[in-house]
Amino acid sequence: MEFRILGPVQCRNGARPLKLAGSRQERILAALLLGADRVVSVSRLVDVVWDEDPPATAIRQIRNLTTALKRSLVAEGAPEDVLTAEGPGFVLRPRAFDLRTFEEHVSRGEFREALGCWRGPALSGVDSMALRGEADELDERRLSIMERCLDEEIAAGEDSVAELTALVAEHPFREAFTGLLMRALHQQGRQADALNVYRRTQRRLADELGIDPGTKVRELYERILRDEPEYGKARCFLPYDVPDFIGREGEIGRLLDAVRLGRPVAVDGMAGVGKTSLAVHAAHRLAADFPDGQLFVDLHGHSPAREPLPPEAALEALLGQLDVPASRLPGGVDRRAELWRTRTAGRSLLVLLDNAADAEQLRPLLPGSATVALVVTGRRRLSAIDGATAISLEVLPDEQAGALFAAASGRPDSGVAALCGNLPLAIRLAAARLQNRPHWTVETLVARLGSEQDRLAELKVAGRDVAAAFALSYRELDAGQQRMFRLLGRNPGADIGVPAAAALAGTGEQEAERLLEDLLDAHLLRQPALGRYGFHDLIAEHARTLSRDDESAPAVSRLLDHYRDGGGSGWYETERANLVAMTRHALGTGRDEHAWRIAAATAEHLRESGHLDELLAVARTGVTAARRIGDAHAIQLSLASLTLAFWENGRLTEGMDCALDRLAVVRGSGDRAAEAIALSRVGALHGMLGRYPEAIRFYRDGLTVADEIAAPEVTATLWTNLSNAQEVLGRLDDALAAARRSVELRAEPRGRILSSAQLGLVLARLGRFEEAFEVIGGSIAASRDLGYLFGEAWSRIDHADALLLAERPGDAREQAERACEILTRLNHPLLLAMAANSLGTACRALGETSAGLRQHRLALETARRIGYRLQEARALAGIGQAGAARDHYAAMGLPAGPLKVVTRGIR
Repeated sequence: MEFRILGPVQCRNGARPLKLAGSRQERILAALLLGADRVVSVSRLVDVVWDEDPPATAIRQIRNLTTALKRSLVAEGAPEDVLTAEGPGFVLRPRAFDLRTFEEHVSRGEFREALGCWRGPALSGVDSMALRGEADELDERRLSIMERCLDEEIAAGEDSVAELTALVAEHPFREAFTGLLMRALHQQGRQADALNVYRRTQRRLADELGIDPGTKVRELYERILRDEPEYGKARCFLPYDVPDFIGREGEIGRLLDAVRLGRPVAVDGMAGVGKTSLAVHAAHRLAADFPDGQLFVDLHGHSPAREPLPPEAALEALLGQLDVPASRLPGGVDRRAELWRTRTAGRSLLVLLDNAADAEQLRPLLPGSATVALVVTGRRRLSAIDGATAISLEVLPDEQAGALFAAASGRPDSGVAALCGNLPLAIRLAAARLQNRPHWTVETLVARLGSEQDRLAELKVAGRDVAAAFALSYRELDAGQQRMFRLLGRNPGADIGVPAAAALAGTGEQEAERLLEDLLDAHLLRQPALGRYGFHDLIAEHARTLSRDDESAPAVSRLLDHYRDGGGSGWYETERANLVAMTRHALGTGRDEHAWRIAAATAEHLRESGHLDELLAVARTGVTAARRIGDAHAIQLSLASLTLAFWENGRLTEGMDCALDRLAVVRGSGDRAAEAIALSRVGALHGMLGRYPEAIRFYRDGLTVADEIAAPEVTATLWTNLSNAQEVLGRLDDALAAARRSVELRAEPRGRILSSAQLGLVLARLGRFEEAFEVIGGSIAASRDLGYLFGEAWSRIDHADALLLAERPGDAREQAERACEILTRLNHPLLLAMAANSLGTACRALGETSAGLRQHRLALETARRIGYRLQEARALAGIGQAGAARDHYAAMGLPAGPLKVVTRGIR
């Protein structure tokens, strides 16, 4: 017999409902079920049946109705104790009860099954004022479980749009459903529809309630507006948790208890003792407690041949795991730390920082919110974290060490663990070799370990150390595998791919991959990602002790040749950390030719991907190497990279000094083509600094040089830049002539797109809109045909500004929004500042003041970071800080409020 209140109040015997004796008995049944298994007083039942006006015979009637109800239930097969009189009232003990079933499903996370228990609003058809509050609570409970269910389904990638559309229509003021629908639409790539849902909700709340949407929905809207990926989906960046983790129950228990009490944890101990394994294992056990994600960064505090990860780089990695693109990161450790604390505030996150070096490295990485759990590992005791629970790991106890060997090898331990000093890393390495040698016995391994004398001094444990296991593994390799192992010990990079390993070893890629896989099987290499291989830090040290100069010196030269020759854009991103390390290594070992060439090739890719700190370091390395060589061509190219690095980092004064230094070099060398380009770049920096007359002077000097050497593409770039500066200064006839000249000279399709867009904008400034839209429309079409996203974004910004001049803000907003989408994907802060300002202007013209201000603030933040003065002024004007904007314009000698300025052809 099943009792139901999640819908009509019923007692069912199979498919047949029990017929109740009228509405009074129905109300009594509802009240008894709401208090199931507890005494429900007669006075409570009187209130339920008659609300506030009971008759004099109410108590007798209640007893009669309840007794009749019991007879009916027993007659249908219910046990005698299903309904009993106890003390001041009655107790109903339902064996099957839909509310209980619902809550059981919820407790197991079976939300769809739980929702299936409902057949309508709670207590449907029961009209009792005394029960109305509890019915409303049950309905609210159903809706909250519906929200949790849909949240999980969206995070799992399921299509919930149709269901949520209906729920939003039924509950228009329930913002949680609105947010879920926005997420579901965005997940399907329907960004515009998701934003429209928010706008409709915003209007409805304002019109009917006079309020704005809540903080969560507003933040979601802004994230979707920026097209940030996978919003609402918990991110897990934890490394793999080994399935045969053994022991450490006490340490694990302390760590779990500390985290659940809100205390940070610092795990310290010697190399190879299992700090990372313990922390990762515990983090996986804790993951379910932190639904907003689990983050992980290796700080390389004690990684051989690698400097500890600077706090700026560690913060970049952490913020990247929270979907903050590199182009939006502020400069300097303090500002990044502030952004890190802001982005994690109030979020339920678990952060694991592995291999910390010292307090200086750690302090900027500490979250500021009590909701963020922190676990840190390091070889030294970590005193930087106030109030942390410190867990110091020793080697494993004998019993646990033997169990670890048995689990890892599949053979019983007969002294191997003791010969490995009970050090987990050594035990695992020894067990791996035994697994791969079926003819060995455990006693053979014991004998081999017992005869080994060469040990790494820093890993001594009770007279034993890990080197014996390393040496045993090495001796079992064939000659080719041993050579690859030795050569990898001299690799300056963080890891290595198959092509680079082939270059290092001087073999084909197929042979290199076979050797790498052999070493991986021997547990002498790890695989951090598909196709990538790297040493554990202790094994890398062992490999270096075995390397020989006669074979490693030519091998490293081959590896430097490989990195000098470069690859595609994807290759540069994959090899980014290694390229930075290679330039530093080449400079430090006197291979200056390699250093400047690798730096020159890498700099542009670092710039495009927004890794500005590394860009500056690599560019400086290139300049140092080129100057040591003394080759003017190398020096001027390296100075060109350093100029761009200063510019992208918003250090325009230093960039100007560098650009002028380059100009002097190329003039001294007589390289007229390079001189024309250098003049263009000096002019560009003058423009960025708001010095437009000076910019024009350098552009004209560059044109004189370019005409002498008949370099049409360089000449066209200079004409485009000159047109832009003239446009800003209001010299529109001159700007038009310069733009037309640039278009005429262009032969290269991408350059022609940029020149044509400039021409279209000048035409629009002159009020010749029909011509302007035709020209800019051609630029957009050509960009799309070429797949030239940068050119398409550029052209759409010009199109948006031309449409604003033509007083067509709706069309302008569409163009600017598309430009913002592209530029966010490209991580291009310069153009993003322009596009955001254009979008903000269009939104304000349409009366969308809040949206407009958000865009201007984004433009202001970006422009200030990179030193783009005119876009900063335009953003201030859009925000309404008219006085500050006028000061900016006046400092540049400009009338207030030019549409935009940027220099074409900065490359």
